[in-house]
Amino acid sequence: MGKLTQLKEEFFKDNILYDNNKDSEYGIVPLEMDKGQSDLVLKEAFDYGKEIKNKSTKDKSLSALRKVDAWSLDNKNSFTAELIQHSLIELNDVYNYKLSKIEGISYLEYSEGCKYDWHTDIGSGLQSMRKISISWVLNSGFEGGDLQFFGDGGKFVTYNSQPNKLVSFTSFIPHRVTPITKGVRKCIVAWIIGESWR
Repeated sequence: MGKLTQLKEEFFKDNILYDNNKDSEYGIVPLEMDKGQSDLVLKEAFDYGKEIKNKSTKDKSLSALRKVDAWSLDNKNSFTAELIQHSLIELNDVYNYKLSKIEGISYLEYSEGCKYDWHTDIGSGLQSMRKISISWVLNSGFEGGDLQFFGDGGKFVTYNSQPNKLVSFTSFIPHRVTPITKGVRKCIVAWIIGESWR
């Protein structure tokens, strides 16, 4: 695993480039990650993650949509943030979006019966500026928990939950995580923002 450079505010401006003469691509782009990186990210999540209180206990519509335990990670000064930023150099060669920063990073644990039903990652406020969403499975030894997208003709596109595979996608694409039937699925999710969609 190579040494990462220290993150600076100018990282996106200097490294994650937008080509005005090239069309932007909307879709799903997987990227293989090193197992050593996944292990370090998992350790960082255990050591420094801050538990996010589940909003679904207050909002019944959310409890039908999702059941998952979540922790937030530092989206500016963490090893996880560095890995995601450096991955975006390669990913945005495909997407060609105007990106400005990581909005948020969460560590999620899906235990037996947990799921996240159909949704998009676009919302109001800052969420309206989301361009790229990331889902990165960190472990194996569980069943279920597939990341699925709506595909052409209403068919599902399924990414079986393989460790060390980061799956990025345009944030407005509907997706879900199927229920866990055995074990615990551990993953990182993140959202990259830029100028509002026009």
